[in-house]
Amino acid sequence: MTLRELSDSLKGRRAGLGFKMWKQAVLIGSAFSSEFPKSPEDASPELFPRVSIPMPDFLKEKYYKKGGN
Repeated sequence: MTLRELSDSLKGRRAGLGFKMWKQAVLIGSAFSSEFPKSPEDASPELFPRVSIPMPDFLKEKYYKKGGN
């Protein structure tokens, strides 16, 4: 690897190219194993965050008074 290529790859890493290459390598590697993801959520969990915010108590009371389950 020349100094120019090294410089370009480091700039690309800062821009996110390193992550793209790593993710592609993981998916290609999983294609040859028996652990291939079944959905996009399984393949890239970082793109589908599963964060839930707890509902405040005063909103829960209103929700249940209106007939919520």
